[in-house]
Amino acid sequence: MWDLEQSRRIKVLALLVVAAMAVLLLRLVWMQLYQGAQYKKIAEENRIHQISDPAPRGIIYDRNGAVLVSNRPAFAISIIPVNYTDEHDATGILTGILGCSAAEIKQMLQAAADNPYTPVRLRRDVDAATIARIEERKERLPGVLIEAIPVRHYLYNELAAHLMGYIGIISEEEYRQRKSQGYQVNDLVGKAGIEKIWEDLLRGQEGGLQVEVNAMGQEVQLVGEKKAATGQGLVLTLDANLQKTAEAVLKEQILQARRLGAPATGGAVVALDVKTGGVLALASSPGFDPNLFAGGIGSKDWNVLVMNDDHPLTNKTMQSAYPPGSVFKIVTAAAALDLGLTTATEIFHDRGVYVLNGWSFYGWNTKGLGDLDIIGALAWSSDPAFYELGHRLGADRLASYALTFGFGRPSGIKLPGEAAGLVPTENWKLAVYDQAWYPGETLIAAIGQGYYLATPLQQTLLLMAVANGGIMYRPLIVEKVLSADDGKVIRRYQPEVAGTVYLKPEIWDTIRKGLVAVTTEGTGAATFKGLGATVAGKSGSAETGKGTVHSWFSCYAPADNPEIALTVLVEEGGEGSMAAAPAVRKILDYYFAAKSQ
Repeated sequence: MWDLEQSRRIKVLALLVVAAMAVLLLRLVWMQLYQGAQYKKIAEENRIHQISDPAPRGIIYDRNGAVLVSNRPAFAISIIPVNYTDEHDATGILTGILGCSAAEIKQMLQAAADNPYTPVRLRRDVDAATIARIEERKERLPGVLIEAIPVRHYLYNELAAHLMGYIGIISEEEYRQRKSQGYQVNDLVGKAGIEKIWEDLLRGQEGGLQVEVNAMGQEVQLVGEKKAATGQGLVLTLDANLQKTAEAVLKEQILQARRLGAPATGGAVVALDVKTGGVLALASSPGFDPNLFAGGIGSKDWNVLVMNDDHPLTNKTMQSAYPPGSVFKIVTAAAALDLGLTTATEIFHDRGVYVLNGWSFYGWNTKGLGDLDIIGALAWSSDPAFYELGHRLGADRLASYALTFGFGRPSGIKLPGEAAGLVPTENWKLAVYDQAWYPGETLIAAIGQGYYLATPLQQTLLLMAVANGGIMYRPLIVEKVLSADDGKVIRRYQPEVAGTVYLKPEIWDTIRKGLVAVTTEGTGAATFKGLGATVAGKSGSAETGKGTVHSWFSCYAPADNPEIALTVLVEEGGEGSMAAAPAVRKILDYYFAAKSQ
């Protein structure tokens, strides 16, 4: 009996062993045949770590080859999420050293959950003291590493800041859009200016190292390496020296206007190559230092910028629109001459006031400027003469010519956030305000006031059109793209005609004579005396509606062979001939002096 029981037990045990072995064998087959690749991948990831090598962004040069934006070596404090095993203790140490919050670190790690082996950069461009403090606590900071990274370097700080733009941490929306292009959750991308619009060219190809580590996470050997590829270079149409002069002159003129009692909240300078549309200078004041953003801007610096009432981050050359003032009289004159509503010889009687339907509309000189033809009316900026022309034209015909000259629509410059300005019509007012258009509003519109709004860039294109006999080139910023490998030109951008205003040659001639008369015998004669080159231009004093006046002056020079179209705006700076015109004179002094060297 005992032998039978013992034999049965042995058979059961043997059966269980066989069954267990069969299960193990089947599991082994399953893992090897069906899940082998997955487990191999996991094993490799545990054994080999990927260390990313950020790519330097492309270099930006001015038209003469001067480096404006490059990269410099720096250090970042980063976390490899999969190795961040003592999160509670390590996070407390990091918050004390880096000044960030535990919530901020947690949020960054959560955002990188899909990439556990990709470094999460908590702070870029840290100083030597911070690095030393991290090294001292290295044993308590598993997964924390110090990376050598390139940091964007704007060599001249605020110079052309609004044109260059700045970089910043990629947003959730940007990451979703660019994830397929290899972007990581904590990458830096262009946020404004050239850095944003030309992101795809400026961004290089990230490299990295494959490092074998042991069970303790210590590096054993280098398995593979891929060198980072620098982004492509850009050669701009910008003249850095002219830009520097424009910014310095603008700042000084703003200060001078303030000394004379005007608010002078800021301003802009636009200088274009008449023959190509190339941007020679693009200055907006107040400015900012894009180096603040290069390593990731702190909340304190950011708040200083965004809370500033003078809006230093706004590119006032093309993102802000203002009443165009008397510079717009060029459009009114062209429309009236083209439609046969006046001639070059008609005499206007400026008595200081214009009366329409019992309403009095005063000129800037209430005593009157006397009898003037249209050339004289432009030279002395006669308001009553242009009130009369506006009355003859009507609101909608005036608007149609304004649109032809490029007002009311973006110029197409390759910079983000360009304002369209505003060209009002009778139907526009009815739709927006549910009110009919009044005849007096047409008079105001004819001198660039009322609802009309224009950017400094649009004003400059207006003068370009006059200089070129109607041809307006699209503003061009990038002239050439350079290979990152050898610096050779791989693409050139050619001038592009954005629009053409068709007027008879004699009409252009009349307008040009009027603009030359402005600087030789009219409102700007004293300012431009002795320049050495004849300037064709127009001042403007645009009322803001709050008791202050924007100061404008737009011109091209030399008048007989135009090269440069130039506009200066001083926000709430006073009369155009008193604030903007002297700034234009100083910039042209430099321009012609530099050409003669």
